[in-house]
Amino acid sequence: MHPRDKEIWLAIDQGVRAIDWEAWFGCPEGADYLTPAGHEVTARAVAGLSAFFDSRWLPKAVTPSLASGRASDTFVGLGRAAPVLQVMNGAERGAWVEALRWWAAYAHLEEAGVPGLASVKRDARCDVTLSRFLHTQTQARLAVMGAARGLPVELEPAKASGGPGDVRIGPVFIEVVTFAEDQKFQDYEKFRQNCRVHLLTLDRDRNIYWEGDFPELHNGDDFETWKKRTREAAEQCAASGAAVDVLSNAGRRLTVHPGTAPQGTTLTGATVESDQGRRLLGKVRGKCAKTEGAGTAWIWVEDHSGLFHFPMPFAGMSLAAKTDALADLFGPLLGEYVHVAGIVVSNAARRCLPLPPDEDALRPAAQGFQRRLPLDRVRETIVIPRRILLPEQTNQIARMCDGEASALDWALGRLGVPGGVTSLLADPSTPHRVSPLWTP
Repeated sequence: MHPRDKEIWLAIDQGVRAIDWEAWFGCPEGADYLTPAGHEVTARAVAGLSAFFDSRWLPKAVTPSLASGRASDTFVGLGRAAPVLQVMNGAERGAWVEALRWWAAYAHLEEAGVPGLASVKRDARCDVTLSRFLHTQTQARLAVMGAARGLPVELEPAKASGGPGDVRIGPVFIEVVTFAEDQKFQDYEKFRQNCRVHLLTLDRDRNIYWEGDFPELHNGDDFETWKKRTREAAEQCAASGAAVDVLSNAGRRLTVHPGTAPQGTTLTGATVESDQGRRLLGKVRGKCAKTEGAGTAWIWVEDHSGLFHFPMPFAGMSLAAKTDALADLFGPLLGEYVHVAGIVVSNAARRCLPLPPDEDALRPAAQGFQRRLPLDRVRETIVIPRRILLPEQTNQIARMCDGEASALDWALGRLGVPGGVTSLLADPSTPHRVSPLWTP
């Protein structure tokens, strides 16, 4: 991490400075993975996301509610997704591209004057929760996927029975369900992110790195005690040049080493288990019931490390097996709610390099798609239509899923970035100097 970024995040950790999108992306001097055009687009993204959500949104999003202190009131994955915090594991390029995708979707929909965007923006600003953020992202992403296919799109379209839906793409009316990690997953992930930020502040002005295990979930005095132990260990390691262990109350070991972290160095957390299949079925059933007055509708489930979360057994299944399993799970539901044209379950939380090949799973009752997304994400989407098919709508959904990987470059082209993502990223093997234009 660049020294300037360390100073900024130390100030954020100490409550001296509020987080903003500029800090979230990181200072240009530290982003040597970008071309000059990439730095220009970053500046546009910072301005665009700040304007879309307003200046008060991000501090609220990453700060636990004082009333409840629950992780569900915060954006468990948002800090984890920050490009500036991905430097330790070498994933800053992919994190930057994902953030670019967010901005490009909002910016294109704004420039295109897509109906309903003002309502989406208002809801996103007023409901500062992880669920709403995922919901807003999904609405925007689906709208861009449809627009990239040349289809008319509308956000918050009116239902036949009154009230707004989520997205209309051509003749397809879509209601979105977000399915995030269970509460205990969220609580632990928020805690782990707090640990990560704390360790980054200890690296400031010290040639040290961390390896091993985050502690089990701590609150209050226990967390302050752990922070004190790590602070003392960092000071001792820097002074002596020897590795120092920090043990949690349950014996989980975290080690601070002198020097620079070797490639492959990791920090891991405790395993948390939950029955996600039952949760998913309950959420989709509730949405089916609520859409009975909407006419023919598709239910789109955006899974955010819920059912697809490792080490869940479902996450390790083949695409064909996942497709069959979800068809079996939702088949009876589609028979019960005849107004539902189909159910789609989609997840792109998994990152990996090199990316696996694209894959299709055409099964008797459903079809699955695995698509590589720039730069290091894999999206799996499973489409389960009802038995009495609507072939035109089903084929439209399939075409959107098939072509999603090109949607970002299409949106960038509409925003005046004709070279797409590849024009914005420097060759990782070539040192890149930031233009003086971006020096404060």
